[in-house]
Amino acid sequence: MAITNGSSGEHGNAQDVDFRDPAIYHQYAKTWPSIPGDEAGWVQRAQEVADILAVDAVLRDQENKSPRAEVALLKHSGLLKVLGPKKYGGGGQPWSVGELS
Repeated sequence: MAITNGSSGEHGNAQDVDFRDPAIYHQYAKTWPSIPGDEAGWVQRAQEVADILAVDAVLRDQENKSPRAEVALLKHSGLLKVLGPKKYGGGGQPWSVGELS
């Protein structure tokens, strides 16, 4: 039985699409124990994540699966916090850094 996301039939019109198991990136949960402290750190972190994702980008595109695993990797990396206010645990970076990240 395939695990899917989305719904179909009477519960909606989304297509059921298999997803990649987020556990495939679990090893990175401890790679980045804290968020970067400055612009250069955020840009470096974004490049590290891009390098990881580039390894099998073509295969992922061909499989057309939901990116649940890739979202997990982004969470592990802290990149989703780049624009958040520092007082709430975010990176406090301006949009210009967010665009680079």
